[in-house]
Amino acid sequence: MRYSIHIVLASLLISSLAGCAFQPPKNTHSSFYTTPIGSQLKLHRALTIPANNTQVRIQNGKVVNSYWELDAYYPNCNLEVRERTEIARTIRPDTFIVSRVTRDTENVMLNKPTIIVRFSAGDSAPNVDYLTIMYLHSPRQPEVTQMSCQHWEDANDGSHLSIEKIRKTLDGLFTLTLADD
Repeated sequence: MRYSIHIVLASLLISSLAGCAFQPPKNTHSSFYTTPIGSQLKLHRALTIPANNTQVRIQNGKVVNSYWELDAYYPNCNLEVRERTEIARTIRPDTFIVSRVTRDTENVMLNKPTIIVRFSAGDSAPNVDYLTIMYLHSPRQPEVTQMSCQHWEDANDGSHLSIEKIRKTLDGLFTLTLADD
């Protein structure tokens, strides 16, 4: 009897440790697989960060000059720098190393008339912003800190962007090469 309890306990321990070792499949079309640390984000042409701003917005491989031109329901990315300055600055072509990746969600509240027309719940958040943040490092341009890619989705069935969707969003300006390719 005592021997069988030890076997059961050992089996439970091994099973629980094996569960910790799960890695999502390496499928760049899956929203569950994220950019590995050590991946490279290569900028092909100079980008300008406008004066009094800390980011440049990108959608469909093009710079979007105004938030109002952006369609937040479709994938978009922001290349971000550390500090706001009173003059525009140029980010030169470079290869940035991905040092960390995080994913997050934020509730999105639309203006009240849109919520009333679209939803009867009034004060509930109808959409969620699904964010993937890649922290970047380059010794030549240490002011560049991160690339955040996101899109709005329904709160009940949304998902994070896949690597392929991020690549398509950045196509023409950046190339994302994964560390485990």
